Amino acid sequence: MALIAAADQARLRDSFAGMPRAVRLIFFTQTFGCDTCLQARQILDELPALSDKVTIEEVNPVLDRARADRYGIDRVPAVALVDGDGLDSRIRFLGAPSGYEFISLVQAILLVGGAASSLSDANRGRIAAVDRPTTIHVFSTPTCPHCPRAVALAQEMAFANPNITTYAVETTEFPDLARRYGVNGVPKTVVAHGAAGGSDEGAVEILGALPQDDYVAQALGPFPSDAPALLS
Repeated sequence: MALIAAADQARLRDSFAGMPRAVRLIFFTQTFGCDTCLQARQILDELPALSDKVTIEEVNPVLDRARADRYGIDRVPAVALVDGDGLDSRIRFLGAPSGYEFISLVQAILLVGGAASSLSDANRGRIAAVDRPTTIHVFSTPTCPHCPRAVALAQEMAFANPNITTYAVETTEFPDLARRYGVNGVPKTVVAHGAAGGSDEGAVEILGALPQDDYVAQALGPFPSDAPALLS
């Protein structure tokens, strides 16, 4: 039995049909020690049936540790998105993408598949100016209707600059991460600058789904008005 309603399937087919690029979902999973890996696989399996531009590659991080390390994956289930040529989008999902988190996954697929960016020129300039490794964790839950907006902005930031990596974290599946970052409500964004993989020290916290200008400014700091625009 399909998890996606027939009407939603039709809408997704139309949306995916307009993608100029193929998208591969690298799914990190394991049989033992993962209560939600099967659920995540069932959700992901719905997508290739809707478009031949969406494919899934399954990776066991225990058996292929080097691959998991390459994509910064240290827990399962997880998904990393790459385009048809294997270019890493630096967009990651931790946890089963159910409920409203499925919306975030679809948004990410469309972005990597070639959908137009929603970022303003000014914000693209701020993002292009990031010249050190930056890690963004966006905490969400399947029942949070505002979370996809925060997740989408963080994903666009990662897609726009190879120094930025974004993780959309299903909060209830990873309580250790929620405790580590003091998550008491969602969406909550934590931005860490510095060494590869980010550092908790000096991390910026953003509460709620803010307007684009406010979100980017809080995540990256103010952009000097006299600085040259760095647009791709």
